[in-house]
Amino acid sequence: MSETYQLPDPLFKLIIRFTNGETVQYVMTDHIDSRTISAETRYAVISSFACQTPNVCSELTVVNFRDVTFIKSERVTHEQLAAEHRIGIRSAGVSSGEERLPKQVAQIKFI
Repeated sequence: MSETYQLPDPLFKLIIRFTNGETVQYVMTDHIDSRTISAETRYAVISSFACQTPNVCSELTVVNFRDVTFIKSERVTHEQLAAEHRIGIRSAGVSSGEERLPKQVAQIKFI
């Protein structure tokens, strides 16, 4: 039986911009330590886990650093994340702050 994962506060938003201008974002529990990214680092492996089933990886992404313009993580609070998710088509209905929080949390490893 799986247990739901409670999001800690603060969280960190991982932002990756590629050379073609595309940007992807993930929500993480840990800050990226810039010392872990060396000149020899070629790839980042990002594992995403659903908060409803934290023991099962729901998405796996491999990023080639040759295609990356920049990568950074920034500290965000639950309120900031909920405000970001309010914007859009689904924002017309009134929902609780818990429903607007991210449904997945990511972890990153460098190779």
